[in-house]
Amino acid sequence: MNPDVDIAVVGAGASGLAAAVSAARTGAQTLLLDARPAPGGTGGFSGLTTLCGLYDEDGKFLNDGFVREFAEALAETNEAAPARASSTRDLATPHPGVSQRQGRVWVLPYRPTRFRELASQLTTNTPNLRAEWNRSVTEVVCAGNRITQLNGVRVGAVIDCSGVAAVAQAVGAETLATDARTQAAAIIFPLKKVRRVFSSVADMAQVLLPLARARFPALHLQPGFAPGEFTAKFAGSAEQVPALLAFLRANVPGFEPCETVPAEITVTARAGRMIIGAYVLTGADVLGGRKFADAAARGAWPIEQWPEGQAARFRYLPPHTHYEIPRRCLRAARFENLFMAGKCLSADADAIASARVMGLGLATGAAAGVLAVDSLTSTRFK
Repeated sequence: MNPDVDIAVVGAGASGLAAAVSAARTGAQTLLLDARPAPGGTGGFSGLTTLCGLYDEDGKFLNDGFVREFAEALAETNEAAPARASSTRDLATPHPGVSQRQGRVWVLPYRPTRFRELASQLTTNTPNLRAEWNRSVTEVVCAGNRITQLNGVRVGAVIDCSGVAAVAQAVGAETLATDARTQAAAIIFPLKKVRRVFSSVADMAQVLLPLARARFPALHLQPGFAPGEFTAKFAGSAEQVPALLAFLRANVPGFEPCETVPAEITVTARAGRMIIGAYVLTGADVLGGRKFADAAARGAWPIEQWPEGQAARFRYLPPHTHYEIPRRCLRAARFENLFMAGKCLSADADAIASARVMGLGLATGAAAGVLAVDSLTSTRFK
C-alpha cells in the first residue's frame, strides 16, 4: 500500500500536538485530526491554568526534548518576574512561565490563550504536518492487524491521542476505562472579585471548611494571575455552582462580591479510556518508581484520584523517586500500527491517575510520534 499520509494523529491536545510535531519533524507526512475547531485540547479549552507533571520534587525537568521546548515556549517571562516562586508560599500569586510549588509538587502556571496560540503556531508552521479541524473519527478500515485507512485516508500508522480511545474503539482494540469512582469529571470556572488575602494553607482552610460543613462537594481554589482571581475546581455539578457562589458570598468574609462568568464554566474529563498495549503500567509501578529498559518517558506526579463528590485522594511517590513509562505502553497489543499516548496510554486506573497529566502527555506523545515513524518500513524517513 502506498499511504496518503505516513502518520495520522487523532486528538490535538498536549499529547496529540507532541506526537504530530515529533513525527513530522522526522520527515514523515503527518495528518492531525481533532473534533474541535482549533488545537489545544484540555490545555487550551478546559479553563485549566497549570501544566502538571513536568518536574521532579526539586522543580527540575523530568523530560527534555519536545516537552521542555513546549514548556519554555509556553512561558511568558519578563524582567520583573521572579526566577521562581517561593517554595514556602504555596498560595503566592503565580506568574505564567515561572514554575511554582503547590504543596509537594511543582507546576507551571500558564494562560489558556497562550496555550492555544502555541498550539496553533506548531500546527501551522511545522513542515510535513497538515491539520484538519472539526473532524471526528468516522471510518477506520483494517487489513488483518493493521489499520489501512482513517476517514478515507490511507495511513501508514495511527496514533490515538483522543483521550477516549476513539480509534481503538472503532477497530475493536482492547481497552480499559476509568469512571466516576476514580476520575470524576472536573467542573472548572474562574472565580473573580475575591477580596480575601491568602498567605498560608490555614487561610485557605478557613474558606473550605465552611463549605464542607454545609455539605458542598469538594472545592479547590488555585490563585489566578491577577489579584482577586482564582481558578476553581469543583467536585459537584455545574448546576450547583450558583448555590456555591451564593453560600460563599453570604458566609465567607472577602467573598461578598465574588462572581464567575457562566459561559466559562467547563466540564472536563480527567481521564477516559486506555488502550491495552504490550505492557500495562500499574499503580505499583508508579509508587515503586519502576524503571524499564525501553523507557519512553519519566514521571513523578502522584496518583491523583477524584471520586465523584468527594475530595481528591493523593498517593505520593517516595522521596527523590520517579518512575518510567516503557515504549510497550505506547503501542497497541493487537494492532501493529496503532500507537497511543496521553490519557490513552496502556495503564491501569491507578497508573493513569498519575500519567494522565499534561506534562506526561507531552512526553508520551513525543515518544509515540517517533516510535510510530520508526515502525514504518519505508526508507524515506532515514
